[in-house]
Amino acid sequence: MSTYHVVRMDKPDWSAVEAVELHHQPWLKDNGVRAYAQACHDGERIHVRMEAKEEEIRATLTQPLDAVCTDSCLEFFFAPEAGDDRYFNLEWNPLGTLYLGFGAARETRVRMLVRDKDALFAPKPYTVEGGWGIEFSVPVAFIRLFFPRFFLEGEAAGNFYKCGDKTSVPHYLAWAPLSSARPDYHRRGDFGKLIFD
Repeated sequence: MSTYHVVRMDKPDWSAVEAVELHHQPWLKDNGVRAYAQACHDGERIHVRMEAKEEEIRATLTQPLDAVCTDSCLEFFFAPEAGDDRYFNLEWNPLGTLYLGFGAARETRVRMLVRDKDALFAPKPYTVEGGWGIEFSVPVAFIRLFFPRFFLEGEAAGNFYKCGDKTSVPHYLAWAPLSSARPDYHRRGDFGKLIFD
Protein backbone atom coordinates (compact mmCIF):
# COMPACT_ATOMS: atom_id res chain seq x y z
CA MET A 1 0.00 0.00 0.00
CA SER A 2 1.21 3.50 -0.80
CA THR A 3 2.38 5.35 2.33
CA TYR A 4 3.18 9.03 2.78
CA HIS A 5 4.61 10.64 5.93
CA VAL A 6 3.07 14.02 6.70
CA VAL A 7 5.87 15.67 8.64
CA ARG A 8 5.47 18.44 11.19
CA MET A 9 7.15 21.81 10.74
CA ASP A 10 6.44 25.28 12.06
CA LYS A 11 5.60 26.52 8.57
CA PRO A 12 5.76 24.81 5.20
CA ASP A 13 9.23 24.57 3.68
CA TRP A 14 8.40 22.78 0.47
CA SER A 15 12.07 22.27 -0.38
CA ALA A 16 12.26 19.99 2.68
CA VAL A 17 8.98 18.09 2.15
CA GLU A 18 8.84 14.85 0.15
CA ALA A 19 7.09 15.19 -3.22
CA VAL A 20 5.27 12.20 -4.66
CA GLU A 21 4.33 11.76 -8.29
CA LEU A 22 0.78 10.88 -9.27
CA HIS A 23 1.99 8.22 -11.66
CA HIS A 24 -0.95 5.79 -11.67
CA GLN A 25 -3.12 6.31 -14.76
CA PRO A 26 -4.96 3.06 -15.48
CA TRP A 27 -7.78 4.26 -17.73
CA LEU A 28 -6.18 6.26 -20.54
CA LYS A 29 -2.83 6.09 -22.27
CA ASP A 30 -0.03 8.35 -21.05
CA ASN A 31 -0.50 11.75 -22.67
CA GLY A 32 2.37 13.62 -21.06
CA VAL A 33 0.45 15.26 -18.20
CA ARG A 34 2.34 14.99 -14.90
CA ALA A 35 1.37 15.89 -11.35
CA TYR A 36 3.02 15.94 -7.92
CA ALA A 37 1.86 16.39 -4.34
CA GLN A 38 3.36 17.34 -0.99
CA ALA A 39 1.87 17.62 2.49
CA CYS A 40 3.00 18.66 5.96
CA HIS A 41 1.37 20.02 9.11
CA ASP A 42 2.05 22.54 11.85
CA GLY A 43 -0.12 21.03 14.56
CA GLU A 44 -3.12 23.16 13.63
CA ARG A 45 -3.43 22.80 9.86
CA ILE A 46 -2.59 20.25 7.18
CA HIS A 47 -0.74 22.06 4.41
CA VAL A 48 -0.94 20.66 0.87
CA ARG A 49 0.91 21.68 -2.26
CA MET A 50 0.05 20.14 -5.63
CA GLU A 51 1.49 20.92 -9.03
CA ALA A 52 0.71 19.83 -12.58
CA LYS A 53 2.62 19.91 -15.82
CA GLU A 54 0.11 20.28 -18.63
CA GLU A 55 0.55 22.45 -21.66
CA GLU A 56 -3.11 23.27 -22.34
CA ILE A 57 -4.79 24.37 -19.13
CA ARG A 58 -8.57 24.62 -18.90
CA ALA A 59 -9.81 27.07 -16.26
CA THR A 60 -13.41 28.15 -16.81
CA LEU A 61 -15.44 27.50 -13.65
CA THR A 62 -15.78 30.12 -10.91
CA GLN A 63 -18.89 29.31 -8.86
CA PRO A 64 -19.03 27.35 -5.59
CA LEU A 65 -19.77 23.67 -6.22
CA ASP A 66 -19.04 23.89 -9.94
CA ALA A 67 -17.79 20.54 -11.26
CA VAL A 68 -14.15 21.62 -11.36
CA CYS A 69 -13.14 18.08 -12.37
CA THR A 70 -14.12 19.09 -15.89
CA ASP A 71 -11.45 21.82 -15.82
CA SER A 72 -7.79 21.18 -15.18
CA CYS A 73 -8.11 19.94 -11.62
CA LEU A 74 -5.98 18.88 -8.64
CA GLU A 75 -7.66 16.96 -5.82
CA PHE A 76 -6.97 15.84 -2.26
CA PHE A 77 -9.20 13.13 -0.76
CA PHE A 78 -8.76 12.71 2.99
CA ALA A 79 -10.23 10.14 5.42
CA PRO A 80 -9.17 11.26 8.93
CA GLU A 81 -10.00 8.13 10.93
CA ALA A 82 -9.21 4.49 10.29
CA GLY A 83 -12.37 2.40 10.43
CA ASP A 84 -14.57 5.33 9.37
CA ASP A 85 -15.45 5.36 5.66
CA ARG A 86 -16.31 9.07 5.58
CA TYR A 87 -13.86 11.35 3.79
CA PHE A 88 -13.47 14.86 2.42
CA ASN A 89 -12.73 15.58 -1.23
CA LEU A 90 -11.21 18.97 -1.96
CA GLU A 91 -11.04 19.62 -5.70
CA TRP A 92 -9.43 22.78 -7.13
CA ASN A 93 -9.07 24.32 -10.56
CA PRO A 94 -6.38 26.87 -11.56
CA LEU A 95 -8.67 29.78 -10.61
CA GLY A 96 -8.93 28.56 -7.02
CA THR A 97 -12.53 27.41 -7.47
CA LEU A 98 -13.34 24.71 -4.91
CA TYR A 99 -15.63 21.71 -5.03
CA LEU A 100 -15.90 20.26 -1.52
CA GLY A 101 -17.62 16.97 -0.75
CA PHE A 102 -18.03 14.86 2.38
CA GLY A 103 -19.43 11.48 3.31
CA ALA A 104 -18.96 7.76 2.68
CA ALA A 105 -21.36 5.94 0.38
CA ARG A 106 -22.27 7.70 -2.86
CA GLU A 107 -25.92 7.83 -1.85
CA THR A 108 -25.19 9.75 1.36
CA ARG A 109 -22.31 12.01 0.30
CA VAL A 110 -23.04 15.73 0.43
CA ARG A 111 -21.63 18.74 -1.37
CA MET A 112 -20.46 21.35 1.10
CA LEU A 113 -20.65 25.10 0.73
CA VAL A 114 -18.41 26.95 3.19
CA ARG A 115 -18.91 30.59 4.07
CA ASP A 116 -15.42 31.80 3.15
CA LYS A 117 -13.21 29.21 1.47
CA ASP A 118 -10.32 31.68 1.22
CA ALA A 119 -10.24 32.26 4.97
CA LEU A 120 -10.84 28.59 5.79
CA PHE A 121 -8.51 26.85 3.33
CA ALA A 122 -6.21 29.72 2.25
CA PRO A 123 -5.91 28.58 -1.40
CA LYS A 124 -3.01 30.00 -3.38
CA PRO A 125 -3.14 28.99 -7.05
CA TYR A 126 -0.01 29.73 -9.06
CA THR A 127 1.45 29.19 -12.49
CA VAL A 128 4.75 27.61 -13.50
CA GLU A 129 6.34 27.10 -16.87
CA GLY A 130 4.28 24.47 -18.63
CA GLY A 131 1.74 24.11 -15.87
CA TRP A 132 0.12 25.30 -12.67
CA GLY A 133 -0.27 24.46 -9.02
CA ILE A 134 -2.11 25.24 -5.83
CA GLU A 135 -1.27 25.46 -2.15
CA PHE A 136 -3.98 25.21 0.49
CA SER A 137 -4.45 24.05 4.07
CA VAL A 138 -7.12 22.25 6.04
CA PRO A 139 -7.63 23.36 9.67
CA VAL A 140 -7.80 20.68 12.34
CA ALA A 141 -10.69 22.66 13.85
CA PHE A 142 -12.68 22.12 10.64
CA ILE A 143 -11.92 18.38 10.58
CA ARG A 144 -13.00 18.06 14.23
CA LEU A 145 -16.47 19.35 13.39
CA PHE A 146 -16.96 15.91 11.82
CA PHE A 147 -14.31 13.83 13.63
CA PRO A 148 -14.13 15.17 17.21
CA ARG A 149 -11.39 12.73 18.24
CA PHE A 150 -9.06 13.60 15.35
CA PHE A 151 -5.48 14.56 16.12
CA LEU A 152 -2.52 15.05 13.83
CA GLU A 153 -0.84 11.85 14.88
CA GLY A 154 -0.82 8.26 13.75
CA GLU A 155 -2.52 6.89 10.66
CA ALA A 156 -5.15 8.34 8.36
CA ALA A 157 -5.89 7.68 4.69
CA GLY A 158 -6.12 9.63 1.48
CA ASN A 159 -5.19 10.03 -2.14
CA PHE A 160 -3.96 12.78 -4.43
CA TYR A 161 -5.52 13.05 -7.87
CA LYS A 162 -5.20 14.98 -11.12
CA CYS A 163 -7.92 15.04 -13.75
CA GLY A 164 -9.41 17.06 -16.55
CA ASP A 165 -12.61 15.58 -17.96
CA LYS A 166 -13.14 18.30 -20.58
CA THR A 167 -9.57 19.41 -21.17
CA SER A 168 -8.14 19.14 -24.68
CA VAL A 169 -6.24 16.09 -23.44
CA PRO A 170 -8.45 14.24 -20.91
CA HIS A 171 -6.45 12.55 -18.17
CA TYR A 172 -6.74 10.78 -14.81
CA LEU A 173 -3.74 10.41 -12.50
CA ALA A 174 -3.44 9.21 -8.91
CA TRP A 175 -0.80 8.77 -6.24
CA ALA A 176 -2.13 5.50 -4.76
CA PRO A 177 -3.15 2.72 -7.21
CA LEU A 178 -6.68 2.60 -8.54
CA SER A 179 -8.72 -0.59 -8.86
CA SER A 180 -11.85 0.30 -10.82
CA ALA A 181 -12.32 -0.56 -14.48
CA ARG A 182 -13.54 2.95 -15.34
CA PRO A 183 -12.73 6.43 -13.96
CA ASP A 184 -13.77 6.54 -10.32
CA TYR A 185 -11.85 8.36 -7.58
CA HIS A 186 -14.54 7.76 -4.96
CA ARG A 187 -13.37 4.35 -3.82
CA ARG A 188 -12.29 4.48 -0.19
CA GLY A 189 -10.41 1.19 -0.59
CA ASP A 190 -8.04 2.82 -3.09
CA PHE A 191 -6.71 5.37 -0.58
CA GLY A 192 -3.13 5.13 0.59
CA LYS A 193 -1.83 5.58 4.13
CA LEU A 194 -1.07 9.03 5.48
CA ILE A 195 1.14 8.87 8.56
CA PHE A 196 1.31 11.99 10.70
CA ASP A 197 4.74 12.35 12.28
